[in-house]
Amino acid sequence: MKIITYGNKNNKSIFFIHGLASTADLCFKLLLPYLQDYFVIFCELDGHYGSKPKDLTSMEETIDSIENYILNEMGGSLYGLCGFSMGATIAVELIGRGNISISKVLLDAAITAELGLMAMPFTYAFIVGTSRIKNKKPIPKFLLDKIMGKDNLSIIEMMYPQISKNTIKNACNFIYHYKVPENLTKFSSPVMFWRGSEEPIPAKSEKILREYLPQMKIEVFEGMGHGQFLHEHPKEYAEKLKIFLENK
Repeated sequence: MKIITYGNKNNKSIFFIHGLASTADLCFKLLLPYLQDYFVIFCELDGHYGSKPKDLTSMEETIDSIENYILNEMGGSLYGLCGFSMGATIAVELIGRGNISISKVLLDAAITAELGLMAMPFTYAFIVGTSRIKNKKPIPKFLLDKIMGKDNLSIIEMMYPQISKNTIKNACNFIYHYKVPENLTKFSSPVMFWRGSEEPIPAKSEKILREYLPQMKIEVFEGMGHGQFLHEHPKEYAEKLKIFLENK
């Protein structure tokens, strides 16, 4: 794991966790010009940075490392926690553990719905899809539309080409079989859930999370697929994020 920080440490902190087969920069760097009043922390997960990344082998150990950073380097407290896709699943696990203090949480397209028998074909589709993108081959449009949202090219543009098959397998095994911790009901700070209207799995995740987080507010972006609002509208994304962070 690698941590990159921007801005003054005395400002309110926002900790960002990126999605699977992407990077902190590809997901969030376009937000930086609009977040200069914050201490911004990018978490780069194993298997997702450098020209020859080491595989992400254990999501549990990865989450332990993030938690330890927050406990040891941030005094156990963050102002904002923002996760996209797999990063949002990690955020759910962090707040469910109850070991760190967080004032505001943004979950962008969290994946917290157990896929059961569909986990294997989804994992296979992810591996094949990333391999085809890496080799500059087209992905069947019906498949991309079904999983990522209609006409969503953002997810291709946000992909980290050095991702390995092992990293994808290990991450998918965690997120596609994820079970929300019962302790999540104890988290009482404000939570915002964002998703596009064309995202089937996050829509299921939203319903599950509402049972644990009654205070969670939801915004659905019409016509948007996975990562599309984040990638195509960074200024609006950052402005909405700031409104959420600063509203009492």
